[in-house]
This record gives sequence, structure tokens and C-alpha cells, in this order.
Amino acid sequence: MGPPADVIEACERLVPLLSDEHWVSHLTGARAWGCPLPLGWTSDEPLHITALNDAVPLRRPGVIGWETEERDTPRGMLGLLPVLAPADVWCQLATPGATGVDPETGRKLMLSADRLVAVGDYLLTGPKRAGGRVPLCTVQDLVSAVARRRGKRGAKALRLALDLIRAGAQSPKETQLRLDLVRAGLPEPDVQVPILTAQGLRHADLGYPAERVLLEYLGDHHRLDRAQWLEDLTRVQLFQDAGYQVFLVGAADLESGCRALATRVRRALNGRHYGS
Repeated sequence: MGPPADVIEACERLVPLLSDEHWVSHLTGARAWGCPLPLGWTSDEPLHITALNDAVPLRRPGVIGWETEERDTPRGMLGLLPVLAPADVWCQLATPGATGVDPETGRKLMLSADRLVAVGDYLLTGPKRAGGRVPLCTVQDLVSAVARRRGKRGAKALRLALDLIRAGAQSPKETQLRLDLVRAGLPEPDVQVPILTAQGLRHADLGYPAERVLLEYLGDHHRLDRAQWLEDLTRVQLFQDAGYQVFLVGAADLESGCRALATRVRRALNGRHYGS
């Protein structure tokens, strides 16, 4: 048998070895739920499995076995896979070792603070599907999951991230942009700002509707996909025609922590002209 095609197939091969108390979790659970993670999946990545209710952790090659003292941990079936609930998987990502171990230093790895927020945004927004986005959990699900981890490692990071999560963000870059602008001293922008244009209702990635200032993040796919590029041109023109100033944001702006961008946005919010 060759290597699995994706993480779902890898997990499905393991299912016959799982008891009723063994559930996909941590990094593997996050991948199963489609969470936006910094690094892509590889076929040699270990699978994370949590043993519930005093069950013996799974010990075998290619598996990282976890155990928990928590009772009644929310869980559900994702197709054929027994996976912990999205909110609980999110909490696990703040645990040292949740995303693996640094092969050079042996340090146990976990998600960064900003990426925790981005994954939380994703869970409240939902994956992109033909019928629209359906959230994978609610704010209350996240609040309850964090409360169950009170006093445990990662609990402080989860509480801080919980306060910053917003439904509507459609990519980690949009989340990063929002967080960077706030760190630069700007008011927090609204997410997915509804704008009535000459061609109907459109939504800007971020913005300050009262000041009529919008921000649109353009990743590489916006540049490489001709249809997307043309749609972007139309969107920007519609926003401008509706009386909004639009800032187009790229990866270089995020690499600098949005300092230069924040200066320009601040000037626009203050009603000043460029060069004044």
C-alpha cells in the first residue's frame, strides 16, 4: 500500500485500530476540520490521537498518543473519522507539542498567538463551499472549551486569543492584517464590511465604514488567476464609485508589520490628504 493521499486517508487507515475512546485530535484534528495551519500536511507526519475517559493512550509508530482527564469532551464524526469537536481541537493547539517537535532542538511546538486567532476566525466563519460558508462552531462553543481548560497549560494564550477572534475573516492574512493594524495603534477595523454598490451588495475584507475607508488583501492567487484579477478590479472600482477610499494590501505590507500602511490608513481616517 502506497502513502496516503491526504490526512483524511491517513486517519481512515488507522480507524480499525481505534477503540470507542480514541479520537483524532490536536494537529491532526485541525487538519481534518480544514483549519488554516502554517505548514502543509506530509505523509510522514504523525497522527495525533487522544484517549478519553481513562482509556490507554494509543502507542504505535506514526502516532502521537494523548490522554485527557476531561469527561464528556465534545466530539463527532467527520465522515468515517471520530474527531474531537472543532472548539476543543482549537484549544489543544495551544498545548506544547500539539503541532509536533522541533527536530533540531527537541522543543515542543504549538501554534503562535496570531495563528490561534486565525484558526478561531476560521471556525466561526466556516470553510468556503459551493453553498456558502457554514460556521464549524459558535463563540459559546469556544468560550465553553476554554473554560474547561482553566488552569491547564495554554489556558492564558487561549483566553487572550478568544478576545481577538472575529467571525467573517476569510483567510489568515486578513486576520493578520486586522491584528497588525490594531497593534499599530489604529481602531479595530470591521470584518467583511457590507457595501451597497451600483451592482448590488459587495463585502470588503476590512474597513472603517463610518470614515468610508476600506482594505482589500490581495494574495498571489489574486494575481495569478485572471478571472479573480478582473473581479478584483471590478470590486475596487465599485467601492470607489460608492464613495470609499480603498487600500490594496499585499504580503509585503504584512512583512513590515503594516507600519507604513498604518500611517497611510491613519491619515485617511483623519481626513488628511497624502503629502500634507
